[in-house]
Amino acid sequence: MKKRLLLMTLAVTTMVLAGCGSSAGEETAEAENSSAIESSATEDTTESSAEEKSESAEATAEATQISEESVALAAALDPNTEYVFGTAALSYEEFYSGDVSSTESYDAVSSATSKKFEIFPNMNTDYVDETTNAEGYKILGVKNVNVAIPADQADAYAKLNETFVQSTEEPKQFKIVNVEGDNVEYSATVFNVAATVTDAKAELLTGTNWGDYQLNILENSTSYIKASREDESAPVAADIEGVILETKSGLKVGMEHLQSIWVLPYEVSFNIEADNTHNTRVKFDNLAELSKLEKEEIVSATFINQNDTYVYTFDPVYVKPVYRDVEVTGTIDEKEGTLTLVGVPGDLENTTLSATYIVGQGHDSVRTVIYDGELSGDKVEIDAKALEEAKSAQVEEGRYVVAVSSDNFANIAVTVE
Repeated sequence: MKKRLLLMTLAVTTMVLAGCGSSAGEETAEAENSSAIESSATEDTTESSAEEKSESAEATAEATQISEESVALAAALDPNTEYVFGTAALSYEEFYSGDVSSTESYDAVSSATSKKFEIFPNMNTDYVDETTNAEGYKILGVKNVNVAIPADQADAYAKLNETFVQSTEEPKQFKIVNVEGDNVEYSATVFNVAATVTDAKAELLTGTNWGDYQLNILENSTSYIKASREDESAPVAADIEGVILETKSGLKVGMEHLQSIWVLPYEVSFNIEADNTHNTRVKFDNLAELSKLEKEEIVSATFINQNDTYVYTFDPVYVKPVYRDVEVTGTIDEKEGTLTLVGVPGDLENTTLSATYIVGQGHDSVRTVIYDGELSGDKVEIDAKALEEAKSAQVEEGRYVVAVSSDNFANIAVTVE
């Protein structure tokens, strides 16, 4: 659809895209710290004045919202230019252009499986069929991304990006395309923010199966993000296009499907190390940017759909550094009922240990906790009876997942010999 966009209003202030570069980093994952203004009125005239001010403030807030929406449109699109709208498949570099601190280290992500290509409707891959992709497939980026192209550049863009499909409707959220010769540039996303949530809790796990870190967004008064497989109504679900994590210092990093973005999008995982032995299914991409999250404080997560965006702000969540060049091993003595460790660093603070015996894979696995508590030496007493029962109840051999936790470093995985 070609449409001439006319500038209807002008605003003095410039709108900052919500959740990307916002100053909401002071809000918490532990609890909402929204400010409340308390007032007491002892005279009727004071109460009347307060009511008038309140009504005025509400009117101003409403006007500001309308004004900001106008500014967003005006700042994004040239009012004297005709635009063609549509959708296209973009690389992660193109998709996050203008929205994150850097896009220089994005590349195609390799998958070691030929499955799961269909679970994300907006994940773009080179998958053809099981025979062609018997060794796996590459995740190329994001598809069905809304774009706006100047009408006189539309034909050139269609030749440069064969995935472009023209639309008859104007999208509420999009990226602007600029074509110069054989070069295509994409603007920052014009976000359509459906909601900004400030009372969710954020927790950061370290040394997980999915990455060095896993950030979980746990909602309180809202339920926008799919957090269970039974939840089919959440607007942020498997068709998610992207996630941006922002830190207190202003660093913004874009996440990718099947390495950081999962079917339950409330879980966002990432690596900062090239070592990927804990998740051999996917090679982590964009490590140059992901590694910058170490020792930073994450203050917001922006979940991007095709047509709208949900922004979560919370108290700073510190990304504890990885303990490098260390190898901790453990030996389990089932008769004695002990787990002995070798190589635990001596500079860990408030050290704890968790040990779990796992049989099976994924959601069908059976987990038995055999120790979870303080670590004050190199040996702990495990729940030998629980371990014996777990082993006798299963027909296949299980594995141990053991980790050393501390206040000052990310979890250290223990190799059980």
